[in-house]
Amino acid sequence: MPKYRTILMMGAAFGLSLGILAADVQAAEIKRGGTITVARSDEALTLDPFVPSDNGSIYNITQICESLISADATGAGLEPGLAESWTSAPDGLSIELKLRDGVKFSNGNPLTVEDVIFSLNKVADPKGSFGFIFDPVKSIEKAGDNVVRLTFKQPYAALDSALSLFAASIVSKADYEKDPTAFGSKPVCTGPFTVESYERGTQAVLAANPHYWRMGVDGKPLPYVDKAILKYVPESNSRVLGLQNGDFDVALAVPLNQAEAVKAMEGVVLEVIPSFRLDYVYLNHAKKPLDDKRIRLALNYAANRDAIMKAVYFGYGEIPNSYMPKVTFWSDKVAKIPFDIEKAKQLVQEAGYDGTPIQVMVDTGDAPFRAIATILQQGWKQAGLNVDIVEFDVGTAFSMTQKGDYQAYVSYITSDINDDDELASIQADGTGATASFFSNYKNDEVTKLLAEARQTSDKAKRAELYGKVQEIVYNDGYSVPVNFRPYVNGHRDYVQNWRNLSTGWWWLRDVWLNK
Repeated sequence: MPKYRTILMMGAAFGLSLGILAADVQAAEIKRGGTITVARSDEALTLDPFVPSDNGSIYNITQICESLISADATGAGLEPGLAESWTSAPDGLSIELKLRDGVKFSNGNPLTVEDVIFSLNKVADPKGSFGFIFDPVKSIEKAGDNVVRLTFKQPYAALDSALSLFAASIVSKADYEKDPTAFGSKPVCTGPFTVESYERGTQAVLAANPHYWRMGVDGKPLPYVDKAILKYVPESNSRVLGLQNGDFDVALAVPLNQAEAVKAMEGVVLEVIPSFRLDYVYLNHAKKPLDDKRIRLALNYAANRDAIMKAVYFGYGEIPNSYMPKVTFWSDKVAKIPFDIEKAKQLVQEAGYDGTPIQVMVDTGDAPFRAIATILQQGWKQAGLNVDIVEFDVGTAFSMTQKGDYQAYVSYITSDINDDDELASIQADGTGATASFFSNYKNDEVTKLLAEARQTSDKAKRAELYGKVQEIVYNDGYSVPVNFRPYVNGHRDYVQNWRNLSTGWWWLRDVWLNK
């Protein structure tokens, strides 16, 4: 039996401590009740936490389900979730997590160790979308009435962050096993909200979970609002118009050509914050001519990112030097691939390109991504590449991407955790279940470096390893990175405590309406 070292022991009174910190300032100000309506650009394809890899689904699920460890108020740190504390063995080969007392699911049934073991085994399934993150886990077992123990094949530096993943949400074992399909529309979890109705392609209506455990600053259970409507509004102008006329309390993903106008609206607040987001063009390395590294690099050399930054992003963001967003171990030492049409022409000629058009997908109604594709098409044409732009609704486009039925796709990716392991691995480890996030990229040296980074606890060493991975994958022409893009949202000024985390989602649990 290994001896355990306490890593964090601050959660026993966490829910209460939130109240103590801000009670004197806000308790008397809090107004409970009401409905918050959030207009979103991406739809939820499912509410089952073990299934999705799309943000439309993920950001809904984070309002309904919770994990053992949670992202903090910024998304860059961690705090206790359903585990009030956790301790790690000195050899780094196991961890024990103590469950918080008195937590209930939204149906009133108590959270148990059996629910935790079932849920973690589901997410750790190597056939699942996020099974790769839990590959180092050897076993998950009960170590007491309210304690679960995980043992590892080798030390796993990113475990704490991995347990904060949405896919590591703890669900009701009995309800999931009874009907997994029904569970995907109305999950039974422990989060601040439960599902009142869910209509794919339209909206999810969430109601306050009457059994939620976290306390507000007024000493009563969260959330403050009675309901949250997460409305799918793919057309960006409609989101802004709805915010202006009061149909929506929050409009996500404000079109950047309208950011200044939104900022000037009476009664509206524009939010601009750093993110773990990268806008980029997915490339399918299994499709000709993108199976040739020279063509992929030509696409990068002929990408006029300065023009895109001015015309599409209006200066919001930063031209990237990486295949993944700026998370903890991002390296500024990797040189950016410059805009160089002559170099691109040379690469195209060397590759013997036969003129067959390359299809680039964009989501229907997404004007910025359409504009990006158009600017890229112009540069790529100068380099000698023929490119067709095609449009599909977001659900169809992402489904085609998952099936490998695409060549290039203008989209984005976000990190769900504050550690590089998730995105570095899902995008570049060719042994994973998603075929390097649907790119079919595979480089044995990168796979080896990723495994080494996962096993070392030395942060300086991890930074060095991820720097090497970034250098190799970026210069293999993994994708066409476009922008380290911040989150830009708008909300009415009576919406209190709204914040977009760097991980991409937002906590509605402590948002209240001052009206």
